[in-house]
This record gives sequence, structure tokens and C-alpha cells, in this order.
Amino acid sequence: MRRFFKTVKESILDKKFMILILGGVIGLLSFFIISMLENLDLQALEDIFSTLPPELMDFFGGLAIISNPYGFWSLEILSFIWLYAGIYLIFMASSLLSNEVENKTIDLSLSKPISRYSFLGSKITFLYVFIMTVVGIFFLISLGSMVGSSTFRKEGIFIERLLATYFSVVLFLGALAMVAKFFSTIFLSTKKSVAVGVMVLFIMFFLGEFYIYMGE
Repeated sequence: MRRFFKTVKESILDKKFMILILGGVIGLLSFFIISMLENLDLQALEDIFSTLPPELMDFFGGLAIISNPYGFWSLEILSFIWLYAGIYLIFMASSLLSNEVENKTIDLSLSKPISRYSFLGSKITFLYVFIMTVVGIFFLISLGSMVGSSTFRKEGIFIERLLATYFSVVLFLGALAMVAKFFSTIFLSTKKSVAVGVMVLFIMFFLGEFYIYMGE
């Protein structure tokens, strides 16, 4: 068990700068959108979008989503979190095991006093710690930006909803990473695992965006 946590710690320290960069960049993008809302007339935006066909508005989540600061922020940031972080996570998850196989260092890693299950479990644990930390940095920056925004303060700061959203994003990105990790154990090739992972990613996005039309 001690070796397990040491392996997780080593992986986190190896990716510490990427954690800060990825979380910071997405957080700054969120800060930019929240700041932009300060100078955006949501009522005028609602009047403009109300002239569009209902089918098009349903694609964006409805008029109430666009005319609400939380809805607008969610539309611009959370709807595309798969693009901001998902693709990189797929690449990273795909390469954790396959890189060691391709570089022929897997035998050296398994020769250490750690079982195969603990070795694989340490990689999975690292992925979730990575995701939770990156998303945590992003949400902390977003929360600070919302507290400093008169538009969001007027609407209200809903900590419990943001926490629920945080865990939803972590689970979504975690599922993507696990899919990529699963295929990396099958193909033992980074390129093949990334290709399949990205394909699954776009299928998930397509189903999430267009499922409301599938019954028609």
C-alpha cells in the first residue's frame, strides 16, 4: 500500500505543472466569459434569440438558458469542457500504460515491489486526482470571478449547485479517461487508444447534444 501511494505521488509530481497550466487556462477562460457578461445586456440578447426558430433554440438549451448568467456561462464553458480538457485527458490516459510498453519500461516498473493490480490502480487513482485537481482549480477561479461579478451577485451565488456541477464534470471527464485507459490496455498503443478515445468522445458529445431529436 505504501508503494501504491508513492507511485501515485510520483505521477502527480511529474504532472504538477500541467495540472496548474490546464486548470489555470480553463479558469482564465471562465474568468473572461464572466467578465464579458458584465458588459452584456442579457435582456437584449433574449429579445434577439426569441426571433429564432424554436428548434434552433432547443439546440442551445432554450431561451431561459441563454438569458440567464449561469446558463450563459454553462453554455460557453461546461458544454465544451470535453474540448478544453477532454482531448488532453484522453491522450494522457492512453499514454500512461502504452508508453511504458512502447518504451519497454513496463518490466522495470513491474519489477518494483508492487503488484500488477496495484500498479494499474495507481494509474487510475492518479487520473482521478489529476482530474479533480484541474477541475477544482477551474471552479475556484470561476467562483472567485462570480463573487466579484455584480451580474452573478444579483442572480445569487449558489455554492451547492456549483459543487454538484463540479462532481458532474469530474465524473464526466473521469469516464472519458477510463474509456481511454481501457482501450490502452487492449491495444497497448498510444495512437490507437487516442483515436478510439476521441471517437468515443465525439459520439458522447453527439448523443448529448442531439438525443432530444432522436425520438422524432
